[in-house]
Amino acid sequence: MTLLLRNLQKSVDFNFQKLRTDIMTLRRILRIERYDVAVICMDDNQVKELNRLYRGHDTSTDVLSFPAHENLAPGRLPDPWSDMADLGDVFLGMSYIQRKCEEQKGDMDVLIPVTVIHGFCHLIGYKHETDAQWKQMYKRELQIIKEFNKVTGEELVKGPLTSKPPDH
Repeated sequence: MTLLLRNLQKSVDFNFQKLRTDIMTLRRILRIERYDVAVICMDDNQVKELNRLYRGHDTSTDVLSFPAHENLAPGRLPDPWSDMADLGDVFLGMSYIQRKCEEQKGDMDVLIPVTVIHGFCHLIGYKHETDAQWKQMYKRELQIIKEFNKVTGEELVKGPLTSKPPDH
C-alpha cells in the first residue's frame, strides 16, 4: 500500500532517496508492503513537542512511533485487506540521530535505518517496557538487521536500537 515519507526539517542533511530505498527494503523484509505507513523526518523542536504531548516527556528523541493498532501481539499483523490496513506513523528526530552519530563517530546512513527498524517494530506490536519484552524486541531487531545486511550488502551496526527497560 502507501508509504508516506516526508522531510519536515531543514537542519540535518541526509540522503532522502537512500532512506526511501531502505524503508522499501525493510517493508519487504517485514512483509508489511500491503500496509499504509508514514515516516516523517522532524527537527528537535517538532519531536520534542510530540514527545511532550503524547508521552509526557519534555525532551527530544530519535524516534517516536504511533501504532494504528495498540493491542497487536508482537509480530502479528492485522488483516491487510481490512479497512484498517494502516500500521501507523514513525517520526524520526533527525537532529537527535545526527548528534548520536557524532557522539559515536557513526554514519547517518547506518543509524537511520536502524532507527526505522526500531520504529517499525513498535508499529507491529513490540515493546520494551519489561525485561521479557526487551529481549523479544531486541531479538527481532537483530534478525531484521541481519536480513537487511544480507539483502542490501550493507553493514548496519551489529546491535539493535532497543534499550533495556528502566532499572536494568
